[in-house]
Amino acid sequence: MSVELAKKVLEDWFSKRGLRLEYEGGRELVFLEGNNKVYIRVSNEEFPTESQIIDELSDTMKNRLSYNKAYIAFPVNARGLINGKLFRSHWVGVYLYDLSTTDPDKAVEELIPSIPIQTQQGSNEEVMRRLGELEVRINELRNNLNNTEVPQSLIKEIEELRSRLMRIEGIISDLLNRVNKLENSSVVATTQQSIMGSAEGSTTSNLPDFLSNNPWINVIRKRGEGNG
Repeated sequence: MSVELAKKVLEDWFSKRGLRLEYEGGRELVFLEGNNKVYIRVSNEEFPTESQIIDELSDTMKNRLSYNKAYIAFPVNARGLINGKLFRSHWVGVYLYDLSTTDPDKAVEELIPSIPIQTQQGSNEEVMRRLGELEVRINELRNNLNNTEVPQSLIKEIEELRSRLMRIEGIISDLLNRVNKLENSSVVATTQQSIMGSAEGSTTSNLPDFLSNNPWINVIRKRGEGNG
């Protein structure tokens, strides 16, 4: 659908109602209504998707404070796809245009009125002043947040937890060393016992069978070790 033709239909319709064209470019029209400005953004999507509608609304909102009223003009076939609540919440109105009609008065219809905002010089200055004050306040809060010192009580608690952790690590390390020493001592003792047992076994194994099982042999051997 031709944007240029749609703009021509809209211009004629607004002109008949006493509005004067101040600006025309791309898909935008700006009309003067007394001291107020009316912004019109023209969409040529006959069946716009929700995403396309939101994009149009987003582009319209960029300079919303510059105009007393703001509208988006859609083809008439988009009537059932318009979310009135969405537009009213952003103070943006909707026009529908019909390029097929032969009646100029029915070529444009205001589907959703735009909620006007005051854009006279005094009001603009007041709005900008309030926005400036709000920006200053936000910056102050941000700086206070960045410069906020951690409470000393919290720092002390963190240090205590760190100290406790280090002590626990030391205790665990000491316990591991002790376990290793005990395991090594156990291995040595077991080895020594095995060697002594083997030596005793070899001594008695060299004797004849009728002597190796005689208990007096061990008594004599121990006495000999004691005298030696």
